[in-house]
Amino acid sequence: MVDRALGHPVIAAAIGATGAGPVREQLRVRALEARDRLAGIAADEYHHYLALRAAAVDCDRPAGDGDDRMQRRLLPALAVLVPSLGAAATGVFLLCGFGLRAFAVRPHIGDGLVMSGVIAAVVTAGAALGDLAWLLAARARTRRDDGDHPADRDPRVRRAREAWERALLERAIMPFLLEHADLERAGLEHTEERAP
Repeated sequence: MVDRALGHPVIAAAIGATGAGPVREQLRVRALEARDRLAGIAADEYHHYLALRAAAVDCDRPAGDGDDRMQRRLLPALAVLVPSLGAAATGVFLLCGFGLRAFAVRPHIGDGLVMSGVIAAVVTAGAALGDLAWLLAARARTRRDDGDHPADRDPRVRRAREAWERALLERAIMPFLLEHADLERAGLEHTEERAP
């Protein structure tokens, strides 16, 4: 928001009168230091935006929907558990099969267990690859969705956010920057008068 305000023509003209470069950075730093005070000026609009966003989230949540956090924890745990159980079954089949074949006790049963172990290994490898692909896709989807809150897609919420940003810009950040740009200009003029 501060960078948007610094790019505004009125602020750019005020900065241009002082000599741009370091003054722009000084103004940016001062605005960021005063962000709590500036945010308080548009607090009503911000609270209205948060209330609409919370209401939109409550409306979007289907009735009877379980805890999303529980589902988010359960599915990755199952993605790890199922292949590990398959790997354990593979190990049991192969050990028993090779054990029976080594002692020549019931060779046909040993061959069947070895074949079952090989089949279980192939199925486990396929499940592990599928789980890995699912986890990577879920992670990419989560990373893509993190930038924007789902409730911000609601037109009323979007308008409330725009109203809050406009109030923050017009009533807080721009007057602050103009005031400090004038102070910087007055400071530079005072320094120039004293220099000769």
